[in-house]
Amino acid sequence: MHPEKHDNCCNKRISGSILLELNIIFLIIVMVSGVYCNMSQTVLKNYRKILADIEIAQAARYTESIVRRELSYNLTQVKLSKDLNNRDQIVCRKTVNNTQSNWYLSGGVLYRKTMRGAATGTNPFSDPDVQITGFRTIPLGKEKLGIVINLREPETGLERQAAFSVFLSNGFIVQ
Repeated sequence: MHPEKHDNCCNKRISGSILLELNIIFLIIVMVSGVYCNMSQTVLKNYRKILADIEIAQAARYTESIVRRELSYNLTQVKLSKDLNNRDQIVCRKTVNNTQSNWYLSGGVLYRKTMRGAATGTNPFSDPDVQITGFRTIPLGKEKLGIVINLREPETGLERQAAFSVFLSNGFIVQ
């Protein structure tokens, strides 16, 4: 064999293998791009639900902290009752003389109505962007109260339930 023919033969093999390697690399790039696009679409579809879940969790923590602070330290008596629509409400006597507060659910918002003598005021105590669809009270003892709230994010319709207990440090539950 002539050395020239031998070299020419090897060059053809090398150029053919480079073309094969480029095709395999291109195929791998196309497959990875497809997987990446599919994952990106999944994340983008669920992005609003993830944000809604975070928003509901923040609203639940906010409502819980307000209710816990008010009921734990500022009350002498708590009476659990029902409103005209058979929904739970909490009627409270505060440590401040002659002050009463009522916690109730109306229109997807948790309200506290405060009455001191002839003066009355009503304040919302929940996140306006998240609706509270349920408010339930459970007596857990003479000085412990369980509260269950159902929250719903209106745009996505995502619903979650939050439950917590409150120890009445300065008061007790009356029937």
